[in-house]
This record gives sequence, C-alpha cells and structure tokens, in this order.
Amino acid sequence: MNLFHLYKDELKGFFKSKVMAFLWVGLPVLVLVLRFLQSNSTDPTVPFILLSALLVSSIGGTLSAVMLSVSIINEKSRHVYELFLIRPVKRAEIILAKFFAVYSCVAVASLIAIFFGIFSDWVTTGVISQTVLTSAGESLAISLSMIAVSCAAGVLIGLVSPSIIVGAILIIYGGNNLSVIPLIPTILGVTDATVFTIGLSCIVTILLLVVAVISFNRKQF
Repeated sequence: MNLFHLYKDELKGFFKSKVMAFLWVGLPVLVLVLRFLQSNSTDPTVPFILLSALLVSSIGGTLSAVMLSVSIINEKSRHVYELFLIRPVKRAEIILAKFFAVYSCVAVASLIAIFFGIFSDWVTTGVISQTVLTSAGESLAISLSMIAVSCAAGVLIGLVSPSIIVGAILIIYGGNNLSVIPLIPTILGVTDATVFTIGLSCIVTILLLVVAVISFNRKQF
C-alpha cells in the first residue's frame, strides 16, 4: 500500500463526512451573503476579495484542522496505527495521505465558493471584468494558502494532543494564529503579495508536516 492508495482511502472517508457537505454548500452561501451585505454598505473599508478569502480560509481551515485532529486522535485511541505499522507502510505516507485528502476536499469547497463570488459579480454588473478574475485568483490563492497551514497544524496537533478537547483548544488558539502567517504580505501591502503568500504558506506547511512526521516516527505503538 503506497501513498496514492492511502490517499484514496482517506479521501473516500472525508468525502462522505457531513462536515465536508457543509463546506461545499455552506461556504458558497456565506460568500453570497457577504457579497450582499457589502453591496448594501455605503463605505466598504475592506475589499471584498480580502473579506471572502478570510471567510473561506477561517471557516474552512478551522473545520479541516479539527477534522484532521479528531480523526488522528480517534485512530490513536482505537490503536488503528498498530495495524498499519505491521504492514509495509511508511509512517510519513500515513500522515501525508490524511493531509492531502482533507486539503483536496477543502480546496474544492474553496473553488466552489470563489466561483459563486464571480457569479455574484456577473449578476450584479452583467460582465466579468479582468479585475474580477484577478481578484478571484488572488482570493483563491490566499484561501488555499491559509487552509494548507491550518491542515498541517491540524495534523501536528492531532498527533501531540492527548484528547479531542485539548486538540480543539490548540487548534482554535494556536492553529488559527499560524494560518494567518501567509496573509502577512497582503496586510503589509507588499508588491506581488500573492507570490509571497504562496511561498510563506509552502514554507510553514512543510515545516509543520516535517515536525508532525518526526513526532509520528518517534511514537511507540
């Protein structure tokens, strides 16, 4: 069993969860509601791109991190990994399969949400301008970058947390703060902020996953 097969198994499990169903339906609805509220605002001080990205990444990132953390903690308590590790499966592949499975599902939810944002602009203005498409791309990059960090944090927290309650607290007060790191270039108004956002996200995500794999490798089952 290699990484691809583990990924498919994890993807099937998360795909059927009610949380993912909520993300695929709920996030687009929330983006549309946000668009409606902003269109009625006489002084929108925060651009819609930033608001939608923060909304999608905050809710999607938190829920995905919680899903990963809870899944890992439950499997630890049920000694699932003991069954995996007696087979020729690398520990790193188990962790990476979970990360990529949840990240893929949430990425789909983000794409749907951004699409609905573009659709709302088309309904409002009757045309999809280059500015709208550029903003949509930047919004998607911000969302996916922050969600990647949240998922990686969820994996690490799930491995080190002794209980679901502790894991949830660490995600809310720790994982969410880490997910804001990729947003720093946008907040500071850096030139080509999207490129730096993706770069920071990759660095932080890889670091968290490396620490998670090292931690998992040192565990005794």
